[in-house]
Amino acid sequence: MRIKAVILDFGGTLADGDLEWDPYHEELRSYLAGLGHDVEMADLKRAIRGALGDLERVRSKGEERTFEEVYADMLSRLSVQPRDEDLEAIHGIFKRHYVNSFYPCTERGLEELSARYKVALLSNTMSDQPRVCLTEKRLDKYFALIICSRDLGVRKPNPRIFRHVLRELGVEPEEAVHVGDNIEADMEGAEGVGITPIWIRNSDSPPWHGYAVNSICDLPELLRKIENS
Repeated sequence: MRIKAVILDFGGTLADGDLEWDPYHEELRSYLAGLGHDVEMADLKRAIRGALGDLERVRSKGEERTFEEVYADMLSRLSVQPRDEDLEAIHGIFKRHYVNSFYPCTERGLEELSARYKVALLSNTMSDQPRVCLTEKRLDKYFALIICSRDLGVRKPNPRIFRHVLRELGVEPEEAVHVGDNIEADMEGAEGVGITPIWIRNSDSPPWHGYAVNSICDLPELLRKIENS
């Protein structure tokens, strides 16, 4: 197999992260208070849950919303007029409280991969936070393409998002591999369009029948074996 492109997931593949919910809620409530909206914490959380519930219904169809669209919904539920500058500020609050840590070997692995292949990031997210994290850590230089599902309005396993990445990279499906930790979104999504999937093993998913590695540290060696098989 001749591999020309490596498409990488973000969360669970390159980095681990989570939102610090309590401080996020507190800063968000404080921001709204500064705008003259004295919102009870219970009402704020209820509005966020409602907006995220609508987001999940959109996502169940293989589609995606932006953070700004989701939080415009949230503000409307609180009878607050959504303004672009406020949505941008709220997105900033979100990114400050979403803490990521890159896995060991991530930079070394990216450096080795980018020397041999076109490397792309393909992340399911309503936020541009993966792009920001890579830029802040100066890891964006290893990528020929960075795509978040918010950019296109569709998300993995929707075949449209995989095909978009292939077109942008200028490669055929059989010339690419996709690496991720989610069986449905990453493995089955990639396989459905003819891309070779490689699973990042984790205890939260059912076993995968195809190629698998424990971490990105092991990926360059596996790719060499695939190419030589």
